[in-house]
Amino acid sequence: MLALTFPEYNLEFLAWVAWIPLFLAIEKATPQRAALFGFITGMVFYNCGLSWINNTLINYGNLHWTLSFAVLALLSAYLAFFIALFCYFVRRACGENRICFFLFAPVLWVSFEYLRSTHSKYGFSWLGLGYSQFQNLPVIQAAEWTGVYGISWLIILVNSGLYLSWKCWREQNQNDLELKTGWRILSITLLVFSLWLVYGNIIWKETLSSITNRPHIKMGLVQGNVEQFMKWNPAYQNHVINKYKELTLKAAKENPALIIWPETATPYYFEESPTETEMLRNLAREIKIPILFGSPHRKNINKEKIYFNSAYLLSGTGETLSRYDKIHLVPFGEFVPFRKILFFIEKLVVMIGDFGRGTEATVMEAAGNKVGVSICYELIFPDLIRQAVKNGANFLVNITNDAWFGKSAASYQHMSMGALRAVENRVPIVRAANTGISGTIEATGKIRDETKLFVDEIRLTLIAPATGERTFYSLNGDVFSWVCLFAAALIGISSRKK
Repeated sequence: MLALTFPEYNLEFLAWVAWIPLFLAIEKATPQRAALFGFITGMVFYNCGLSWINNTLINYGNLHWTLSFAVLALLSAYLAFFIALFCYFVRRACGENRICFFLFAPVLWVSFEYLRSTHSKYGFSWLGLGYSQFQNLPVIQAAEWTGVYGISWLIILVNSGLYLSWKCWREQNQNDLELKTGWRILSITLLVFSLWLVYGNIIWKETLSSITNRPHIKMGLVQGNVEQFMKWNPAYQNHVINKYKELTLKAAKENPALIIWPETATPYYFEESPTETEMLRNLAREIKIPILFGSPHRKNINKEKIYFNSAYLLSGTGETLSRYDKIHLVPFGEFVPFRKILFFIEKLVVMIGDFGRGTEATVMEAAGNKVGVSICYELIFPDLIRQAVKNGANFLVNITNDAWFGKSAASYQHMSMGALRAVENRVPIVRAANTGISGTIEATGKIRDETKLFVDEIRLTLIAPATGERTFYSLNGDVFSWVCLFAAALIGISSRKK
């Protein structure tokens, strides 16, 4: 049920009841047995939801299928461990105390989800519960205060409330107090959910009205659909360059304020290859439109050559205006985690050694506005994305290469997470992908103008850059998650003392 709530299935309504079977399974179990049930749940959920990893490792990492399944199993086990811990502490701290369960379970889940998702080197927020509601626009509007973790809190609260209410009614013959408790829990659950929806509908309509009345600018998104084996093969270099040139000239006829290419669009090191670099500068001069594009670059640091995955901005006169170096790298794509243990795995990206990491959420001046850039995987990290908005960005650009995912649910899952980033910061996001999904995400979280996978495409899309106001989340970050961490610790300690 949990796996079905996410793309491509998108049965998001299941999220509101998907945890009830697990709660039923652990209600009489010891903490240790509850942890086992939680681990089994996690293994099934994550192996289903992340099954696209096999496609990536087998087809692009040239890994034998047995090793690929082993890597998927390790990742699933790591993520399932958090569900196991959740079940263990819920049983250990709450026992048969209904009110404790109702208060403790939501904040405890947010605590664990936040800890596994933070943008540390090994953070991984994929398939966070809140993302399942990306199409449920009234529900996700509160993310401007709580981040995506508030949506996860609400999902666990509703599951807990429905489960406990039903449990109390089931046992009412044994104790009339159980019936009253059940009604109270159900009433609070429905009240919180109703108020959440009312707030979401009001803010959704207000944001739509604000977007309508703001000035709009036109963006040109170029989707090159360059196959992986072509990107760094010298025999295909001219083919790749000409494809992007043709698509760019086609987009330029509509006179957008900015043209955006995907991650590592250039099959060469920009500013290192004189002929190709000048060719790109001349293209910008010809169309007189700024171009934002992805390209790797390298530099010597302490006598060692370090590679960076970067985004460049060229002016309409061909000058390099700015560069952003990717901060959060993709495990197995740009570095191999736990390299001594996973010695048999090589990076998917054809570079020597691991990539270097950028240090600053660069804000660029483009199309008369300030733009924050993220590259690929960085879109899934709320605190990282908000830094650019906090630094003044009026809209966000995400460039990516999702060819690694093949025709799987991963591209849709990746795009869906951008909806929460837009709401958290109340800024539009434009996304240019090598193979899809390219498109626009409005400040309400609505996704539009999407391209299909594995097609050559351009998209001309209008966006309404944000005004000077910043959301609570943009300015302050994960305050809600820290409150949940504190509350979980407080409830856990007090319940153990009792």
